[in-house]
Amino acid sequence: MPPKKKPPKTREEILEQKRIAEQLRYQRLKNDPQKLEEMKEKGSIKLVKDMSRREHKAAKKTWKERCTKYHSTTGPTLECPAPLRSSENALVEARKKQARKKRAKILKDKDNKIQQYKQKLEKYKKRLQRLEQKLNKNGKKDETPNTKLTRMCVTPSTRKDVVKKALFGEVLNKQLKENYAGLQTQKEKHIFGKVISGELVEKYKLWRSQESVVSYKRLQKIKNLSLLPTTRTRLPLIASEHMKIVQNFYENDDNSRIGAGKRECVTKNRVKKQKRYLLDTLTNLYQKFKSNHSGLISYQTFCRLRPFWVVTPKINERDTCLCIRHANIDMKLSALYCRKILRYDNHNKLLEKTCCNRYDEQCLSRECQHCFNKNPDYQEFDDSKPIVYKKWIAEKQDYKDPKLNKVRSITKYVKKKITVSPRELIQELHDELDAYYNHERNIFHQYTAIKELKENLNDNEVVTLMDFSENYCTKYSEEIQAYHFGGSRLQLSLHTVVVYTKNALKSYCTVSQNTTHSPAAIWEHLKPIFRTLPSHITGIHFVSDGPVTQYRNKTMFHILASRPHVEVPNVEKFSWNFSESGHGKSAADGIGATCKRSADAVVAAGGDIDSLESFIDSVRQRCPSITLFTVDDDAIKKMAIDILKDAKKLKSFYGTLKIHQIKGKISRSPLGLPQGTAKLIMKSLSCPCEEECQHFNLGVMNYEVAKLHVEDFYTDSDSEDEIPLAQIPRNNDCITQTVLLRPIENTKTDLENTAEPSTSGLQQTYYNSGDYVLVKFTVGNREYRYAAVVNKVDDEDGELTVTFLKICDNKGYTFRIDENDMFDVGFDQILEKLPVPNVTVKGSRLFYSFRKSVHVFEK
Repeated sequence: MPPKKKPPKTREEILEQKRIAEQLRYQRLKNDPQKLEEMKEKGSIKLVKDMSRREHKAAKKTWKERCTKYHSTTGPTLECPAPLRSSENALVEARKKQARKKRAKILKDKDNKIQQYKQKLEKYKKRLQRLEQKLNKNGKKDETPNTKLTRMCVTPSTRKDVVKKALFGEVLNKQLKENYAGLQTQKEKHIFGKVISGELVEKYKLWRSQESVVSYKRLQKIKNLSLLPTTRTRLPLIASEHMKIVQNFYENDDNSRIGAGKRECVTKNRVKKQKRYLLDTLTNLYQKFKSNHSGLISYQTFCRLRPFWVVTPKINERDTCLCIRHANIDMKLSALYCRKILRYDNHNKLLEKTCCNRYDEQCLSRECQHCFNKNPDYQEFDDSKPIVYKKWIAEKQDYKDPKLNKVRSITKYVKKKITVSPRELIQELHDELDAYYNHERNIFHQYTAIKELKENLNDNEVVTLMDFSENYCTKYSEEIQAYHFGGSRLQLSLHTVVVYTKNALKSYCTVSQNTTHSPAAIWEHLKPIFRTLPSHITGIHFVSDGPVTQYRNKTMFHILASRPHVEVPNVEKFSWNFSESGHGKSAADGIGATCKRSADAVVAAGGDIDSLESFIDSVRQRCPSITLFTVDDDAIKKMAIDILKDAKKLKSFYGTLKIHQIKGKISRSPLGLPQGTAKLIMKSLSCPCEEECQHFNLGVMNYEVAKLHVEDFYTDSDSEDEIPLAQIPRNNDCITQTVLLRPIENTKTDLENTAEPSTSGLQQTYYNSGDYVLVKFTVGNREYRYAAVVNKVDDEDGELTVTFLKICDNKGYTFRIDENDMFDVGFDQILEKLPVPNVTVKGSRLFYSFRKSVHVFEK
């Protein structure tokens, strides 16, 4: 028999079951707090703070009913009770629900009407305001203060407003009195008087009141003054010579460095200047200024007189030519400062703490009796915790040559992180302090000596300051892609010179297509400068930085001994002064930047700088104060060959890196003809003494000068025909020995010149960057030959860095460059120097075509 069907449930029974199920679900949520929180986050359960006022009121009513029902019955059980079957309760609940709906609708309609009335109120207020403004514009005057207060006192309801007005007036009057008492200058008092004066104050005569801040005397005093008083110009109380002293102090190389970049310039009142960057704070520079000019001007005037082109360096104008010694010292001090072992983080503060006067040579050389034993003041530290610092170091990196399958080593400078214990870092810092103090002493001494040299020139002396500028690459206003990214640009070498005489200075720039910076090239660049010197010049003082591949080497020593009297016939003495390593910025760098900036301006305006001639013409038009010369490439090569002929006469000087001054005198024959320099005096620092002295001596290089006799000019066979002086041989000198004098206190070790004559360093006069050569390699019994282009000449190691060319035909005429195939070769591996090929562009590739067949034998 089939089961009996259950009777259908009524609507009230279904609702009752739903309510019971909801109570059970809520009980389960209360027993599981984590799930309850998730429901709250999802928004299923609305919190009190998220309810409106009406919703909160309805919720409280519901909670109250539930609470009453809860207390009237026993606790909820998990078993579902029997559903209620009472129809009366259902009817009551339905009526209540209908009443709630009606009440909610009435309240909603009321809120809507209130909102409508508010909008209408604001609309009519705005209309009234516009009508009042319109009436005032049509001629209706505003009420005067007296009329307004009289009208407000008529009715008792407005008397409170009168009290407020009176209180506002009393507060404002008292506040104005206090503000006036705090004014100090007449300018501020005049402005204050103008603010509180006017027609209304005159009409009601407020100065009659004794307690009023407005007085009749004050109004009469400022009656004829304007609101903003005219600024009075400051009288020139500072003498012009004092202003010149301050400007020269700021422009000294030991107080500021000149920017070498072509964009490092500043313009003010149509005056363009190359920027100079301060090397110290204005406070420290003023203390240094007072040590030489005590009581001349105040600190405020010293700051105000700073030239506009002398600026404080910014982080985005960082120096990319830093001294490696200063950089490493600063990084060590910064690491100790971060660990709170030291209280300063740079070398300037280190000098201030360990020296009586950081600009005193005795303190820097540790000879001062007051500060010679001062050391950095270290704080307590935990040596078990390692410390990390950075350091610039030169390290060798292995490079594998894919052609010869050889591993070669190259030297690169990298900034590395080093982890040591604090004690080890302190010990390393102490080991470097003596060399650092000596470095600082050399910097200050050389800057001071060069400055005094310029200031104490006589009429027969000149100072020639020089430096190489960065090579300039030719440019077009519009360039094709192959030219822009290829190697078709022509590079021009710029050698800038500033010649100082007693009362003037002159700027020069020599330009050449030969980009080598060898001693032969330097001397050829100086020859046009020598020709512009007056004929009465008898003394020349050269000033430059000291790279050993350019100015400070044995080849330049030989040139100084044999060449100055040839270019300047009346010269009697000379000196060459080198700046300290890493501190060679000078006025010559500013000339190079100005020339390149002027050439770039021509290109930016639509012009083309495609050759040496166009560069010179453009710069001459824009920079008439700079004299430009061209230096022929053949002249530099000829000079290099002439020096090579005297290669056996060259001899290195032991301690070349310590040389900061070379002095020499020109010896003359009995007939008064210049013969050359008998000896060169090497000094560790520049000495201003006119006569020969023992200050800072490192040694002497003696040169034997061949004596000239009458028979050399007038012989028996030449009694009637005179020999022209131009035919007299010039290079008659030769090195015989190097005699070292005993060093003075500043030299710690005895030096000996025991080096044998060497020709290394002169090979660079044969080969320049951009030359084409034929290189040989011997593998077993076979000799391979490759064409290559020279990238770099390393004179010290006697090597050339070359990029190889790969043959493209069977006859040896056409080659293409392999940019990844680079190698260092010795001078003995060079078979011959190849002529310059013609460069052709096919697509994105460059091909080199030689006029003659190149005999290569590639593997």
